[in-house]
Amino acid sequence: MRAASSRSTGASAASWRGEGSLRSALPEGVFGLLDGVEARLREVGGAAPGGLARPALEALTSGGKRLRPLLLLLSAGIGAPVWEEALRAAAATEVLHTATLIHDDIVDKAKSRRGAPTTVARYGREVAVATGDYLFAEAFAALSSIGDPRVIREFAEASRGLAAGELEQFRASGGPVDVEDYLEHIKLKTAGLFRAACVAGGTLGGLSLPQIDALATYGQALGLAFQMSDDVMDLVGKPGIMGKGIGTDLAEGTVTLPIIFALREGDAETIRRVLATPRPDPELLEAGIEAVLDTDAVARTEAWAREEIGTALRGLEALPACPERAFLEVIAAEVVGRDV
Repeated sequence: MRAASSRSTGASAASWRGEGSLRSALPEGVFGLLDGVEARLREVGGAAPGGLARPALEALTSGGKRLRPLLLLLSAGIGAPVWEEALRAAAATEVLHTATLIHDDIVDKAKSRRGAPTTVARYGREVAVATGDYLFAEAFAALSSIGDPRVIREFAEASRGLAAGELEQFRASGGPVDVEDYLEHIKLKTAGLFRAACVAGGTLGGLSLPQIDALATYGQALGLAFQMSDDVMDLVGKPGIMGKGIGTDLAEGTVTLPIIFALREGDAETIRRVLATPRPDPELLEAGIEAVLDTDAVARTEAWAREEIGTALRGLEALPACPERAFLEVIAAEVVGRDV
């Protein structure tokens, strides 16, 4: 694992999926399991009924970091799992995540994701809703086949949180949001599934309750930092890497942590005008981005993300030293060092 940690922490967060990258430093066995996840995703998409097979397969194979299934596999590998069960749960985690993205794009009326048209943009609202519903059902069918109610309960709680978080974000779109509201939104909408993946993995690995609690702490803090990092990338990232344009959150009226800070410290009038304008023109959007970047909002958000990573790493201290724990530490470093 020393070779992995000596690599640039500015590598892409998706780098463990490519050859000659952090993927080569994955603990033995996880490499093949990730390939197994990909195969299962193709199976789920291809088995969709009626006219859903094509949109489901496209959604499941259109890229993505596969971070959540990786977290589950690494957490399980700290113990002694039945790997077939862990693989099934890891694939179900990605299927569930994909379902939430499809529904998220429907609510947001998003046109593109990962550099390609969204399911709703390509096939329409009715097909997109049905595809997302199918993937939710498939995810829980796979989880139920494992036969551990603790795992099902963990993902059910995460799914409830995702629904509540999406609704709260929609209601708050363009309106006043304080830091506490923001944190609650991202705990539900982003961190919950990170936490569930880690807890489910630890459960399937037969870890003790204190060890599972440590993984829960790690997963939630990592998820919070991941979302904060995404919020920063939306303002300063490279569109080719992100798969979307700069300033998407501002343009969609989504109030993120750097925007909250900038509203307090900078040209609040311009930022509010962008947030309140449906589909702002490029000139207005650029003015809003500059208004945020003229403050220390990005630096403050990055500092908060680093604090969450510190919490995540402290959580791992309760776990035995092993290659899986070491790679969880590498992932934490990658989240706050992503190439923007």
